[in-house]
Amino acid sequence: MSNVAWRVGGAVVGAALSTVLVCAQSAPSIIGPLRTPPTETFTVNPGFRDWGPTTIAGTTIVGGNSSNRGGLFAVDTLTGKVKWTARPATPQGTPFVSTAPGVSGTTVIVPIGNTLLALSLDTGKEVWRGPATAKGASVAVNSGMAYVLGEDNTFYAVEATTGRQKWKVGFARFGACDSKPVVRDGIVYVSGTVLVRAADAARPASYSGHLFALDANTGDERWRYPSTPVGDTSGLCLSQPDVTADTFFAVRDSTIYAINLADGRERWAPFEVRRPVEGRVRPVTLHGLVDAGSVLVGLTSGFLIGFDKTSGQTAWEIQGQYSESSPSTAVAGRVLYFQGHPGAEPAAEVQGRIVYQSGRPVVSAPALPRGRLNALDLDTRAILWSFARPTAEANWPFGFVTPVDGGLWVDSYQALVKLQ
Repeated sequence: MSNVAWRVGGAVVGAALSTVLVCAQSAPSIIGPLRTPPTETFTVNPGFRDWGPTTIAGTTIVGGNSSNRGGLFAVDTLTGKVKWTARPATPQGTPFVSTAPGVSGTTVIVPIGNTLLALSLDTGKEVWRGPATAKGASVAVNSGMAYVLGEDNTFYAVEATTGRQKWKVGFARFGACDSKPVVRDGIVYVSGTVLVRAADAARPASYSGHLFALDANTGDERWRYPSTPVGDTSGLCLSQPDVTADTFFAVRDSTIYAINLADGRERWAPFEVRRPVEGRVRPVTLHGLVDAGSVLVGLTSGFLIGFDKTSGQTAWEIQGQYSESSPSTAVAGRVLYFQGHPGAEPAAEVQGRIVYQSGRPVVSAPALPRGRLNALDLDTRAILWSFARPTAEANWPFGFVTPVDGGLWVDSYQALVKLQ
């Protein structure tokens, strides 16, 4: 699940210095997929346009407003009614919520307006406050602990019930990173930057970026990848992580990585994703990476791609027009949800621009309307259904998809929508 999305015309979550997002990831649960054309059963509209990603706890779905007045909202999944609204005062002013809440027992923990807050799942009342968080930070909740990156670039572990600090690890403040750390089986995986050499009169300071595996109970480092300084001024910032039983998969721009959880070594060499764009094959940025069984699935503006997890090689691909800013990818059972137009001719990067190759214009298709959600059978790669809904601003794209048994929740224009 992407915890930061650059939404067209929607909520924009900025990248701050060493911004780190955190999510908890456990073994995938068995959720019955939505295989038939859906019906919109609930439409929740508390009076704002932009929803952030949501989290389901029992019969409650919790998510926030990432713009406008902000706030956190709890919705009853059985009735579609808002159970409570929380807009606590924060030093930053607007109590915006742009990342997925974490839930531990009856406590919801989430950065609100760049302050870590815990609220009652039943009432929305504030329980405790934690450290100021980095811009765009998200919280991971696992085994009674909460993990978050602070505004001071310190990675904190606090008790979920009290907010009391258990340990912390400091990183260097250098560069921008939208990495999304994951907690799995007692280990926290997080991208961070360390100081390699301090500045002196002859040369500036040197930094190195790594993926760190930290003991979730103590913060002790288990390993780092790469094990030696990379000598890269941009550092190693891995985003869109997907963690299986033995491998950490992630993306850095157009490059895919697969790292062994046991020792931090590469399962296969990182490789650059290249596809034709307006007549030229070149590196393309991958978005919406999700685990789909034997393959990882991600998309570019012109291709939906399945990558074999054992080798990294392309297992299959479907040309089309896809939303890089809102991929809306999710998996339930053997069904993949995503946004876009599979089978369509890829659109021009800039509409109306004429691109020449060998003195001849390259013909590119016009961009098709946004706001089309699809379901793909992962075994046959047949499109099971496509869904669109009218919005006040025409063709508004769907946002974050949260599958539930036999259906899904997804945000649209001024609405959190339940499809069944």
